[in-house]
Amino acid sequence: MKSILALAAARKERLAAHPFFAWMRDAQVPLGRKLDIAPIMANFVMNFRDMNLWFIRFEGVSNAFQEVINGNTDEDETHSRLFVEDWRKLHLDEKLGWRASDALWWLFLAPESEPFRAYAFDFARMTVVDRGDPLLRFAHSEAGEACGNAFFSAVSPIAVELRRQTQVDYRYFGDYHLDREQGHVIASEGVFDRQELDPPRREKALVLANAMFDIFFGMHDCFYDYARNYVERGIVPRRVRSPLPPMRPPPAAAQPSHAQAITGRHVEVQRVLEGRKARTARHPFYTWLQARGPISALSRLQRFIPMWVMDIMGYRDLNRYALRFRSPQSPNELAFNRWVQALETHSELFLHDWDALGMDDALRWSASDTLEFLFLDPGTDIHRGNIAKFTKLAIAHESSALRFWLLEALEASGEAFFANTRELARTVERDTALRLDYLADRHYLAHAEGEDDPARSYPFKSEPLSAEQARIAIAMVHTVFDAVDAQLSLSLAVAEQDRFGIDGDAQPAAATSPA
Repeated sequence: MKSILALAAARKERLAAHPFFAWMRDAQVPLGRKLDIAPIMANFVMNFRDMNLWFIRFEGVSNAFQEVINGNTDEDETHSRLFVEDWRKLHLDEKLGWRASDALWWLFLAPESEPFRAYAFDFARMTVVDRGDPLLRFAHSEAGEACGNAFFSAVSPIAVELRRQTQVDYRYFGDYHLDREQGHVIASEGVFDRQELDPPRREKALVLANAMFDIFFGMHDCFYDYARNYVERGIVPRRVRSPLPPMRPPPAAAQPSHAQAITGRHVEVQRVLEGRKARTARHPFYTWLQARGPISALSRLQRFIPMWVMDIMGYRDLNRYALRFRSPQSPNELAFNRWVQALETHSELFLHDWDALGMDDALRWSASDTLEFLFLDPGTDIHRGNIAKFTKLAIAHESSALRFWLLEALEASGEAFFANTRELARTVERDTALRLDYLADRHYLAHAEGEDDPARSYPFKSEPLSAEQARIAIAMVHTVFDAVDAQLSLSLAVAEQDRFGIDGDAQPAAATSPA
């Protein structure tokens, strides 16, 4: 393990020499603006809680190694709340002037934040690659802690000096956080540093630790670019609204998935899928959506749609960074990648629907309200926890047959959802001048013509499938539908209670249970 600690020390020293830190120390940059780099950090900091909660942390503790790592995640999990606290103390809501839709664009679609969306999946991939070996997990966790210490050692003095001037304590950027970022996994001394790694494990540990440092070097490149391009020039990132895609007739009816040639053990998986689809289609949330009464179709959509932001906007990245084959070779991998490439385009349609539904006016959320709701609310924990499950499944299974069944289950779980939102959306469109392409299930408008349903051209369900793969595929189907059933139940509670104050007084986006 000494080789890991030596690597961490050497690469931490190199990171500390990054030009971003020279910029932070530059006396020509006003002290009061240096911490305005927070927006470029938002994706990483807010997702870091999830990394600790659902990826780094061991579900059960059976030895001292796992206990130490879990204790470290308990501490690191709390930092995103401190970040939102400092965001408000720095008056970033006022400086940015962002509404909820601007924050959604920044988090999920802005080119500047794209690297961070990829990094989140790179983090997740490490905890799959290490296969739950606590010594390997320590290697990349220790690298991450060293990087955090390098950052806060440089930034904390700035926050402390700013506190002296403003009498405001910046707990995330200041010494409060630095005291908890000592550069090592908490309580690891004397536990991990005495361990011997055999050559194969040592090599793997070094690869993981180096990969973690590579991520942090990339992030600091982004910090520096943002500092120079935005903070230094006094410019605020602005969403450029893309035009609505031209309306065109729906594509010719593609062969439905259940009508494809289904052979071998795929038959059993298909049977389970059809059973779960039928059960989910009867969920009482859909009964509520279609009920007649004083609540308008517009209000019914507005009442629940904030709960689905993480799923809908995050689905793009799940497809792009977890499901997509990085180096596709075979015809089935190429066909699969064409499918996920089409699915990646839908989040832009959803953001158009968000605008058309008037969600910014209905919610009146600032950027920090949006961050708090999306990443710290117990209700959205359910959604993000489910995305974590899907991510692990996608990364762990590189077989095209298994990734196909995972994506097939994800898509099938949305059929009843869109069948119901489609009716409401089209009612709204008939009564107003609005277009709701996402909720009206016109997803094909975001696809290139001829790429409307590319996966259906490849006979995935007649590919060889072993007994073990069939077992895994069936487990995937249950995981996906258990997740969507839980999310529908939550949506029903939120909608019935009008938690977001759509037809009453708007409620704040505080991280409290919707139940």
